[in-house]
Formats: sequence, C-alpha cells, structure tokens
Amino acid sequence: MTRFAKIGISVAVLLMLGAGGAYLLKNRQPANAVAEGGGRSASPAPARFAGLEFAPADLATARIASLRQAVRLSGTLQPLNQTLVRAEVAAVIQEITVRRGERVQKGQLLARLETADLSARLREKQSNLDSARSALNLAEINRQKAQTLTQRGVKSQTALDEAENAWRTARANVAAMEQQVTMARKAVGDAAVYAPLDGLVAERFVNPGERVAVDAKLFTIADLDTMEVEALVPARDVPQLKAGQKVVLHVEGFGSREFDARIARINPTAQAGTRSIPVFILLRNPDLVLRGGMFGTGEAVLAEAPGAVAVPADAVRQEDGASVVYVLAGDRLQRRVVTVALDGTTDGRVAIGSGVQDGETVIATPGLRLNDGLPARISGR
Repeated sequence: MTRFAKIGISVAVLLMLGAGGAYLLKNRQPANAVAEGGGRSASPAPARFAGLEFAPADLATARIASLRQAVRLSGTLQPLNQTLVRAEVAAVIQEITVRRGERVQKGQLLARLETADLSARLREKQSNLDSARSALNLAEINRQKAQTLTQRGVKSQTALDEAENAWRTARANVAAMEQQVTMARKAVGDAAVYAPLDGLVAERFVNPGERVAVDAKLFTIADLDTMEVEALVPARDVPQLKAGQKVVLHVEGFGSREFDARIARINPTAQAGTRSIPVFILLRNPDLVLRGGMFGTGEAVLAEAPGAVAVPADAVRQEDGASVVYVLAGDRLQRRVVTVALDGTTDGRVAIGSGVQDGETVIATPGLRLNDGLPARISGR
C-alpha cells in the first residue's frame, strides 16, 4: 500500500469518528427533561425539614410513680439481743439438751454438769458450818459465865474480855462458814444451765463428757425478733438523719421485698480511721426469716411523693427563674411552666406537681436550644 493510500484511510476514519460524536451530542438530553412521547418528568428532591428531629433516646414519657428522696445505707444484720452463756463452775458436761438452730424459752434447761464433786464440797462446807456453830454456842456459854463471875468479883475484867473476844471470833467463823455453804450450794445449782432469754441456739461450744473451766463458753443464744443493722454513713450525709427516721431495707436473697425499719440511734463520733459515722437501724422480724450475717441495703427516707407525675431530671430546665418542661405535642414543642414537688430522688427523676400530665412525651436532652411552638418530630417517622 502506498503512502498516499494510508493517509487517505486515516482521514476517512477521523471523519467517521467526528460524525458519531456530533450525533451523540445532538441527541443528549438533561435528566429532568420531558421524555419523547409525552412522558412524566422525574420527581424533585424532597424539601429539608425546618424543625428539630429527636431520636427516641432524647425523649421520655411522663409516668405516675412514687418517688422518694433518701440517703443510701448498707450494713450487716445482727440480732439486737443475744447473749453468750458461760460455765459458772468447773465440772464435766453430763448432758446437753439442745442443738444449734433450736428455739428455746427463757428458763429452759440447756445442759447439766456433773455434781458429785460439787455436792461433796457442799457437804464439807456444811460440816464446817455445824462445827463453827457448836464453837459459837460454847463461846456464848463461857461469855455468860464470865459476865456473871465478874459481876460477883470472882473473875477479873481481863477474863471477861477474853471470853467476849472468843465469842466474837466464833460468831465471825459461823458467818464465814455460812457464806461458804451458800456459795457451795449455788455451785451445785449452777451445774444446771438454763436459757437466759427466748431465742435460737446460735452456737454450741461443748459436748457431753468434756470438762469445762469456770467462765468457759457453752452456748450463744440469739433473739431474732428484732434485728439491728450498723450502717457506716459518710459524715456529710449524717446531718440529714435523725432518730426515728423511716428506713426501707432490701436484704440479699429476698428479691424486691422491702423491710420497714427505723433509725434507732446515731453514733456521736466517726469510726476510727474513716470519715464515716455508724448509724444503727432496727427492724422487726416477726416471721424470723432474717438471720444474723445477712447483708442489707436501703434508704433513709428524707421525703416522699407518692403517686406523682415523674419525669427525668434532665427534662426540667431553668428559664427566667422558672422551672420549664418542653412537651412534644403533635408536631410542635410546647413550653410548660411546672411546679417541682420533689427533686434529688434516688432514681434521678423529678416529681412534677403541675404542668405535665401522665403519658405526655417530654424532651429529656439538656443543652438544646428549644422554643415554644418550634416544629419537631421523632426521627424515622
């Protein structure tokens, strides 16, 4: 192929490409142009919403609830009345009549100790007492004789004084022996151990056949009718508390059950090494379901608002010296001036006295600039 032939072919190809591009440009139309044959135009983009959109998390529903303002407390339950029964005498345990967990009545026999040695000692002391009384009788006779003979001038005053002194010594010996007999008789009686109060046997430290010393531990008796909680309260909260104040307790293992209690007393000083002050709480336990060692948490009630309309604290704003809540009513915001019946509650809600009704939707997001009548809607609706 000659050089001129190649040039001609190239020119022809360029002319064809140019003609095709011109055709495409001629038939091109904008996206929103009317289609041939009377077709509809494409839909325009929706207009942007001019108000505020709120996510569901930004909103809250006002609900009727019972709110309380309280100081939180916690501590371990212990029986208010419990006692440690100790041995009054040294002896061998002969019999034990109770076991741990059994209920006992005041005066009920708990244990009996062997009394052979104690009885022998009692008989010895009684014998000594009898001898001392005989000696006293003889000293009394001698004293009377000395008095008579001295009056007649047969004996001197010195002899009378000696007789008087012997009589006084014999009388003192009798008194001492009587005291020893009383103690020995008490020891025999103390060999029988009785319950000092109504309650449950919490601990048993001995078994039959063991020898115990004086003051040895035998039993612990606990009265569960009234329980006590020692709660450590930060010093900053104590000024809000007082004796007789109501406390609502929850005890581990009882789910949502509430136990009514009262503050019995407040310690005058903080516990050593802390800035917490012990507060003692009493609660009745008539069905004996509570036990020593259980852990309880609760609230000392400072104020209550039963059956109030409750909203989150973040829903209440301060504007121009008034408490204000914004309510989503339809597609608009409504500014409501409200009265606060109770704030600072344990669950973070506020009791509204007036201005908001049960079931209304309130804006619970702080920091947003809101106005009365502003268009608003929930995102995604």
